[in-house]
Amino acid sequence: MIKGDIFYWERGILNEDMVRNLTKARAIILPQTVSRELYSLCHTMCANVFPNYGIRFQWEGKVGDTMLFWSYGIPHPKTWIFPRVETMVGDHPEMGCRPQLPDYPFVMKGTSGGEGSHIWLIRDSQDLKQATEILKHLEIQGIFGFVLQEFIPNLKRDLRVVVIGDHIQSYWRCNKSGFYHNIAKGGQIDARSDPELQAIGRKAVKELCLQTGINLAGFDLVFSEGSNIFLFIEINYTFGRIGLEGSDAFYELLKKEVEQWLKACG
Repeated sequence: MIKGDIFYWERGILNEDMVRNLTKARAIILPQTVSRELYSLCHTMCANVFPNYGIRFQWEGKVGDTMLFWSYGIPHPKTWIFPRVETMVGDHPEMGCRPQLPDYPFVMKGTSGGEGSHIWLIRDSQDLKQATEILKHLEIQGIFGFVLQEFIPNLKRDLRVVVIGDHIQSYWRCNKSGFYHNIAKGGQIDARSDPELQAIGRKAVKELCLQTGINLAGFDLVFSEGSNIFLFIEINYTFGRIGLEGSDAFYELLKKEVEQWLKACG
């Protein structure tokens, strides 16, 4: 744990005493699980907040990732955003007709979820029906929005690029036998293969971070087979640590980078 002068539990009671301390703080360090509301409060009260989650809470989830990629001209698979399930089924008198969906197969992603959850390869109408039912249940819980994305065939791996402060690290997540590359879904880590492609991916992520201020996230990219042409897939503000050699190594890196950040704050 990174120790400060005063510690508050993010799930504890918030009160005016805490707010007064926030206004006096030279810097505030927040966990990856911080809520939008608490982050906004801290950012309003103090100029120096780590991590920088301004973009995260401006454009949240898979829907937000797409809007970010559009806004910054970032290469990514062709994507369609659907604010609601009813958008896809045309269940509105002003729609006139159902929107034209891409040809099968395509990828469907709920805006929330991690480690491969709420992500489906849609091969036919039955797959679409099953995924849509899950999205309907999410809407009952107040979770709205999803994307359809073109399916890129013959992908046996993706590149995870992790940014922690000024530290950038990358590794491949490989799964030759399945659609998912996530470690939680059976993917394997390969930190050594194709270092030149990894360097290209790290450079692209660094450039995006310089534009957006993102300083703690995991970025997923894919390369076309036999090519150095890449596409961004998504941004993960909470991410697995196995590829970083575990939680201890992650926290050691985080502590080092936060200390450097604090020095820069003055």
